[in-house]
Amino acid sequence: MAAYALARDGADVSLFERSAWPREKACGDGLTPSSVALLEEIGIALPPRARFAQTLVTGPNGAGFRASWPSGMPDGTTCERIDFDASLVDAAIAAGVRFFDRTSVESIASGTLVVRGPDGRERAEQFDAIALGEGGTGALAARAGLPPFAMRLGAYRGYVATTIDLAPEYQVHYAGPFVPGYAWVFPVAPRRANVGAVLASRGDVRKLLGSWLQTETARGALGDAGPLESGRGGVIAIGRARRCIDRLFAIGDAAGIADPLSAEGVSQAMRSGLFLRDALRASGGDVSRASVTYERDLRTFDANNREALRMRKLFALMAGPMTALAAKRPRLARHVIATGYFPKRDASWFFGTFGALR
Repeated sequence: MAAYALARDGADVSLFERSAWPREKACGDGLTPSSVALLEEIGIALPPRARFAQTLVTGPNGAGFRASWPSGMPDGTTCERIDFDASLVDAAIAAGVRFFDRTSVESIASGTLVVRGPDGRERAEQFDAIALGEGGTGALAARAGLPPFAMRLGAYRGYVATTIDLAPEYQVHYAGPFVPGYAWVFPVAPRRANVGAVLASRGDVRKLLGSWLQTETARGALGDAGPLESGRGGVIAIGRARRCIDRLFAIGDAAGIADPLSAEGVSQAMRSGLFLRDALRASGGDVSRASVTYERDLRTFDANNREALRMRKLFALMAGPMTALAAKRPRLARHVIATGYFPKRDASWFFGTFGALR
């Protein structure tokens, strides 16, 4: 997204990807309304997909509710990352970006990248600004001097074939072993689903997911599903005190801007790419000024994350009672969905919850 937006703005952009392209990535494959709205805003079209107008949420006690998105938002959808990321890169290339896959970045210093190409040879390239999208597990940001992440979530996902037709909706299950994390079922086809779990505490998320797939809740969601295939784990990094240093801008998960409650990071990552474009545009080429603007713009995610961390504590204690109450109160159900998926700040979710209970 950063490469696409900057190229459309007239910048000379190179995009380096370590893996052979296209490549899979550990992800739930969900595109929330925030992601869909952003894609519509910038004019990137995906192939026709099923529209997801609602989310099913169940609690540890089995109580559940369905609720739709807040009014004015588009429907969500799913798109496997191997296809979604390829669509973004294709758009970037069409905008004029030079794309190099199977090319690893060996070092970053003062705007200079040392990269190793598929032939094993290293070369140095100089840039006015460098956007680092190495996710939550890369080491380049730390080597450049950026501070560590505040916390990490562990996730694992795979795909299952089902024996029942899946409704076009997200499923979020706050099962006991995961709370305040959750297990998910995101359909990617009528009888195929991305199934996974995210875990905040230490534990074997892959093993816990396997156990959850044997539960009555999972069987009700998936029918007599086949084995979990193409399993892949990942780390979702949260919170970074600083993202810019010496012409380097950490973007996406490398900036620590994923939501600690929902674990969503796709829309935030795309938005950070646009923030970088806006900061460089406003600075008139002054990278130091752009760094200040970019850090300021990311504060909206920092505010969200502080509130989301408070919500995590509430969900750890109240996931069961909250879902049971929401099952009886549609207003509360809509509020839970809105605060789970959309930006949170100033304890508005807390006061909104009490308002929805009246």
